[in-house]
Amino acid sequence: MDTFYKSAEQYYSEMINTLKDTDTSEHSIIRNALSPSSYVFSQISLILDEIPKMIFAKSALENDYIETLEQRCAEMGIYRKQATKATGIIKILGNKNAVFPEQSIVTTKSGKTYMTQEKIIIDENGVGYANIVASDYGSSYNCSEGDIYIMPVKYSGILTVENEEKIDNGYDIETAEALYNRYILKVQTPATSGNKYHYKNWALEITGVGNAEVYPLWNGNGTVKVVITNSNGRIANDSLIKAVYDHIEEERPIGPTITVISVIEKTINISANVQIKAGANLEDIKSAYSANLANYLRSNVKQISILKIISLLLDMEDVLDADYSSFKINNSSENIILKSDEIAVLGDISLTEV
Repeated sequence: MDTFYKSAEQYYSEMINTLKDTDTSEHSIIRNALSPSSYVFSQISLILDEIPKMIFAKSALENDYIETLEQRCAEMGIYRKQATKATGIIKILGNKNAVFPEQSIVTTKSGKTYMTQEKIIIDENGVGYANIVASDYGSSYNCSEGDIYIMPVKYSGILTVENEEKIDNGYDIETAEALYNRYILKVQTPATSGNKYHYKNWALEITGVGNAEVYPLWNGNGTVKVVITNSNGRIANDSLIKAVYDHIEEERPIGPTITVISVIEKTINISANVQIKAGANLEDIKSAYSANLANYLRSNVKQISILKIISLLLDMEDVLDADYSSFKINNSSENIILKSDEIAVLGDISLTEV
C-alpha cells in the first residue's frame, strides 16, 4: 500500500524547490517561516497513513485500534460484551436471631472480596443464607466451593460463613479478537430465516457465552440443539443456559423446538519422563508447559494429538528430551477423540526428571 507519510524535511524541500537565489539555509527567514508548516504537514501525513488501519475491522484489530473496531461492529448491531461481577450465595452459621448486616465483607484466603446484598437474621436452626457480589469485575473472582470462608469483620453471634457451591458467573470483558470473530461470522455467513448461523449468532450475543455449536434436525424435523461454552472456555451454568434459551426463543421463527445445553468437560491429564538442562527448574518448566497446553486445548481441537502434546514439551528451551514410551494422555499412548459436545480441559501434569 502506498503511504502518505513524508518527513518535515521532504515537505520543506518541496516548498523551496522553485526558489532561486534565495537564502534557505538553516537560520534563514524562509526556513523559519516554512518549518512549522512542514512539521504540521508531516504529522498530518502520518495520521493519514493510520486511517486505513482504523476503518477496516481486520486492520483495526491488528493495529490495536479497539475503539474503532467496536464502532465498526456496532454498525452491524454487534456490541462488545462487558465484564460482569461474580455472584453467589453463602451459608452463614450463628446464634439464633444474630444479625449479619447488608454490605458485610467476606473473602477468600487469597483476599478476593465479596459483599452481602441484604441483612440476614439467623433462624432458629442457626442458619442463614445471603446473596453475595464480587467487589470487582471479571473471571478472577470465580472460585470453588468452600473458598469463601473468611470474615474480616466479626459480628456478634455469627460463627462461620462459607459458599457451598462454586461461583463461575464472573466474566471478563470480551476480547477484541472474540468481538472481531463475531463480526466476521455475521458478515461472511448467510444468517437468514432462522438457519444454523442465525442460531449461532443469537447464542453468541449473550454475555458469558464463549462459543456455540448448532445442530439442526438433531432429534428429527423441527428440532435444533445449541451447545455452548462460557466465555472462560468452560462448562456453562444453568443461568447462562437459560439466558441463551430465552434469547433464542425471543428471536427465532415460529416452529422449531429448541434445546440449549452446555458442553461436557473432558479432563486431560498428562504424564511424562523428561530430561532437562542443568540448572533448570522442573516446576518452572511444568508451569510454562501448562500454559502452552491450556492454549492448545482452548483452540477447540476435537482430536488431542499425543504428538502435538509432546512437541509442545520438546519445543521448550530448558527441555532436552522426553521419553516417548512414558508419555501418556489419560494413562494412554493414543490420541483422544472428543465427541461433538465435549471440550478438553487441562487436569494434572506429572513431569518426572530422568
